[in-house]
Amino acid sequence: MAKNTDNLPYYKTNKALQKAEEKKLARFLLRKIRPRLREKLPEHYLIQSIPYKKLRFIKEKSKSHPYFLKFDIRLYYPSICHEALIKEVESIFGKSPSRRAKRHLKDNLPKYLNSSPYGKGITIGSPLSYVFSCIFLLNLDLKIPRPFLRQADDYIIFCKDKKEPEKILREIVNPELKRLNLEINEKKLKSGKFHKDKVDFIGFDFYAGHFTIKESKVNEFKDKIIKITHLTKKKPEKAIIKLLNNKILGFGHYYKYASCRQEFEKLDSFIRMRLRRYLSRNKDSKNKQGNLLLTNEVIKSMGLKSLAEIKASKKTLVYKKRRTKTSKSGQIKSPNERSLEHLGLKYQQKQILDQLKELTSLIKEIDKRIVKIEQKVAKEERTE
Repeated sequence: MAKNTDNLPYYKTNKALQKAEEKKLARFLLRKIRPRLREKLPEHYLIQSIPYKKLRFIKEKSKSHPYFLKFDIRLYYPSICHEALIKEVESIFGKSPSRRAKRHLKDNLPKYLNSSPYGKGITIGSPLSYVFSCIFLLNLDLKIPRPFLRQADDYIIFCKDKKEPEKILREIVNPELKRLNLEINEKKLKSGKFHKDKVDFIGFDFYAGHFTIKESKVNEFKDKIIKITHLTKKKPEKAIIKLLNNKILGFGHYYKYASCRQEFEKLDSFIRMRLRRYLSRNKDSKNKQGNLLLTNEVIKSMGLKSLAEIKASKKTLVYKKRRTKTSKSGQIKSPNERSLEHLGLKYQQKQILDQLKELTSLIKEIDKRIVKIEQKVAKEERTE
């Protein structure tokens, strides 16, 4: 019998606000906090959400800050106190909020929070709860004196010496979490040195200057493949391959910047093995060929994607420079020179157009004078 989760605050469905209204409020709050984050915390996850840029940040900062403090918060979403959250949201707008902000604070925000009868906890998966989870710990973000990365409630702080992690935890992190009635997850609290201790963040393990895929994420991916290719599935091979490709593309493009060539090759062989098993044994499958006939080339011709190919086609992290065109003299023109030349041509075109306008106006005046002279001559001839 399935457990009833209706009374849990982080599973409670929000019926007070429609999805459109939630998104509207979320966008309004983001417009208020993003400028501040861009100025003070450009690497914040609400500003920089691209995974490989975070990996590059870890690689660079681990050289100048060789020590780290890694922690997350125990039951973060269910533990967010509504009263404290309202105060944190109000602090964003300052002492004199706008009319629109007052309306949101008075009407929409209480409706959203009143969906939970416990006075704490927010939903998971809502765009508004995503913003609230950021705002609730925003003061902690601004107080951390060293470079850091955060994803929801998962923190990794870069430190310069061995004593700094303990000092930051004691003097900054613990007092701020105590103020918000939150607790650190003791099982995941960790500190150490980058080249000696393994650090996991956003699904990657960082050790000795290299990123690998976290083992639990690999197992989760395998479980999804097993679920898709289970023999009880009554779907044609095209539908199964489409489902597999969706998982392959998502997993491959997310983790392709890690050192995972061999891992991807093993996963490819696992996926092909599961697909062969499905095609040869499923009663509803039209393909009754044996495994020997279902070679890698045959499976590839069916349209199955490959993790190894995604890894091989990975683009470099370095931005490509713009190609510069060479002039007739053979000298390379910089983008600034090309833009100046373009502006010069535009100015010349404008001058030519102005001159043409002057000429056309003069021609019109001459035509008018000729008409007047002809009329005058004709009049004199009539009088004679």
